[in-house]
Order: sequence, then C-alpha cells, then structure tokens
Amino acid sequence: MAVLASLAVGASACHRGAGMAAAAFTDEVGRPVTPRARPTRRLVSLAPNVTELLFAIGAGDQVVGIDRYSDQPAGRVEHLPSVGSDYEPSLEKIVGLTPDLVLLSRSANRRETADALERLGVPSFITETPAIADMPRTMRDLGALTGHAADAAAQLAHLQAGLAAVRARVAGQPRPRVLVVVWPEPLYVAGRETFTHDLIDVAGGQNVAADARGYTTFPLERVLAAAPDVIILPTHAASGTGDAAAVAYWARWPSLPAVRDHRVFAIEDAIVSRPGARLVEGAARLASLLHPAQPAAGAGR
Repeated sequence: MAVLASLAVGASACHRGAGMAAAAFTDEVGRPVTPRARPTRRLVSLAPNVTELLFAIGAGDQVVGIDRYSDQPAGRVEHLPSVGSDYEPSLEKIVGLTPDLVLLSRSANRRETADALERLGVPSFITETPAIADMPRTMRDLGALTGHAADAAAQLAHLQAGLAAVRARVAGQPRPRVLVVVWPEPLYVAGRETFTHDLIDVAGGQNVAADARGYTTFPLERVLAAAPDVIILPTHAASGTGDAAAVAYWARWPSLPAVRDHRVFAIEDAIVSRPGARLVEGAARLASLLHPAQPAAGAGR
C-alpha cells in the first residue's frame, strides 16, 4: 500500500493545475465524479463493452490501459497495457498509468474496485447499461467525458438505425421460441431484463425464459416444457474450437424442437451479451438464425 500511496501522490501532482479545471459529473449509479481533466486525456477501461464504445466514438487514442478481457476492436487494443482482470485488476498498475479517469461497468466490475481507487485519489466512473434502452445514456456520458459528444451522437444514431433495420426486416414473421443458454451445467439462461433478451426481441424471437429475471438458473424440466424452436449458445471459444461440442451437448434431448430440427447454434458471446459497439452485428446474426429465409443483415457492418 505504501507503493500505491506514493504512486497516487505522484499522479495527483502531475495533474494538479493542468489544463481546464475539471467539472464534476454524476456517474450512472449516482456517484459524484470529478475527472482530473476535462475532456479526459488518459483513460483506463476495466470493462470490455466500455473499451469498444470508447474506440467507436473516436476516443481510442485516449485509452492508456485496459482489462485483460477487452479484445475489441481487434487490431487496436492488443498493444495497450493490461491491468489484469475486470473482477480484480491491479490497482498498482492502474495508478502507475496516471489516468484522468477509470471507467467501469456495474455488471463487469466490483464496486469495491471503484471505492479502492477513490481512496487512492484516482477518480472512477461506473456505467450501468443493462438494456438496449440504456445505451443512449452510456454513449452520451462517454462522449461528454472524452470530448467526443458529436461522435457519440453520430454513433448512437448509427446504432439505433441499424437495430431498427433488423427489426423491420423480420416484422410480420412468425416469432420462434428461443432459449439462450449462458452456461450448460448448471444450466444458466438469459431471462428478461438482460441485453440478450432485448436482442431476441429485435431479431424477431420470443424468449422462452422471459418469466425468469436476469441471467439465472433454469431447471431442465422447464426447458423441456418450453420446447424452444431455437437454442442459442454464446461461446467464448475461438472460432472453430469448442462450438461443435457445445452444440452436441444438446443432442441428448432429441424431443426438443430445436434439436430435432437442427437449430442449435453456437455464436460469439460478445455480440449478444456485451452492450458494446457491435450490437447491430449481434442482432443481425440472431435474426439470420431465427429467420433464415430473410435477407442477410448488413447494417452496422
């Protein structure tokens, strides 16, 4: 802690009196936040979706550190210093990067991390984006914090137009019953009040787990009773590895319509569960699986 305290004092001195006086903000969980500079010039992102959004709004050059799971945009983030996992990042590494602000997500990070950073004199801003309807707030906040308000507004308009285009393409089509499996054993699924639930709706499906809330356990008996037409398996596996095994797992229940009709699909987890810059890609991919007769979606690519 002595090393951390020393680093924190040094970082604070480096920013004292630099540039325009920073104005206070309120983050998305109601905490007052005063960045060391406004607009921020040095950012550490501890959440993959936030990292994606920062680059999408043109603030990528201001990012000086990321968590180890921030993997997008590919080709832009690999060179950035990693400060460890989103759950337990290295405070010493963060302080050593002298950020104007550390950005977190309520769903990816612990509140204790923000509290610890505040004790070290490092300001932090927590985003909360549990649903598609919350994307405008998060994108506008990031734009205001980074000096990219106009870019954020343009990106938001592009995102909203892309999602509307996907919804329009499947309008009037029968809505298949969909189950999104987050984890097989024990069985966890995406219920209502999740980003994934919202994307199922945009893509023209019905979430059979809508009576459950959040990402939650779901008894197999309920899956059998719900009889989903399509089962979606978000996977962290690299393309071509692990997907076949994830799909094959469900073959033991051949009575399920999704299994019987060969409509169990593994797709990239990040595009359907991460509130980031690739939401249109995720919605379009889901729509192509739920409504294969419809034209492939191109919006947002």
